Amino acid sequence: MKRGITIEGINIPSRFFLAPMAGYTDYVFRRLSRRFGAGLLITELVSAAALARQVKKTYRYMEHKEDEYPISLQLFGANEDDYKKAIEITNLNGFSFIDINMGCPTKKVVKNNGGAGLLEDTGKMVSILKAVKSVSPLPVSVKIRLGLKRGEGGEIERALALKENGACFLTLHGRYASDLYRGTADWEAIARVKEALGKDYILIGNGDIKTKEDALKAFNISNVDGIMVGRGAVGNPWIFRELNTIFEDNDDYNNDITENDSLKNIIKEHINGCCELYGEISGIHFMRKFIMKYLTGYRMENKIELMKCESKEELFRILESIIS
Repeated sequence: MKRGITIEGINIPSRFFLAPMAGYTDYVFRRLSRRFGAGLLITELVSAAALARQVKKTYRYMEHKEDEYPISLQLFGANEDDYKKAIEITNLNGFSFIDINMGCPTKKVVKNNGGAGLLEDTGKMVSILKAVKSVSPLPVSVKIRLGLKRGEGGEIERALALKENGACFLTLHGRYASDLYRGTADWEAIARVKEALGKDYILIGNGDIKTKEDALKAFNISNVDGIMVGRGAVGNPWIFRELNTIFEDNDDYNNDITENDSLKNIIKEHINGCCELYGEISGIHFMRKFIMKYLTGYRMENKIELMKCESKEELFRILESIIS
């Protein structure tokens, strides 16, 4: 299997995509992930309703830069008119795809019939997809889960309906919305959906990829065309470098770890980026969840000390003492 993949004429450098994660996948984290080999990048979830109403703070979630291409703008919502207006009035320069989120399991999203809340109504899913396609200047993809609740079935029918109504590719998380992130992703179920969609239709699988071995197993079971990585990349952007070594054309892939790519330097780079993006205090607070992940395996008292920092200077001083 070759590392790159082409979708709708857009060349994506790796079959490993970075998942959209609210509160995590801002420009700084996406840039680090791309640097280590992530293929398609995706924004955090952006509310179609808020964009349609031109809510200013919403634009922050779709900020992106030229070096992120190719990148998708991910929208969520439950109202066709909101999607249409949002797309019609929004500057989409620099984006490669519009991705509709029909899989987010967060209660706040689901109770408003967005995200995975749409999985109960295939007709509504198709109606939203058609509405977006009717005005979008970009190819449209959809991200889904197996279903809302275990035992409901219908995952193949939903996927086929989205394919037949013009989704250029699908991303399927191998859990039900009611699972949230508990249990394990069902790659056998993803395999059944891929078989039904056919070998020529692009399906990206998602769920529980933390190592190269996980990825190889997932590809072998499911025959998907690519894999989306979410939580496995938080505090570990290097995962994309490891994953990309499975491809037959990995000889031209730079797998050398330099001093600039060391744990300490990447944490510092991430902190600097967040402080620049959000301001020093807000950036430091935002980074706390990342630091806990970066320092998995380090002593808890050291991590707690870092959590208490209120300046970048103090944070860097303690990092120097903790990481050799």
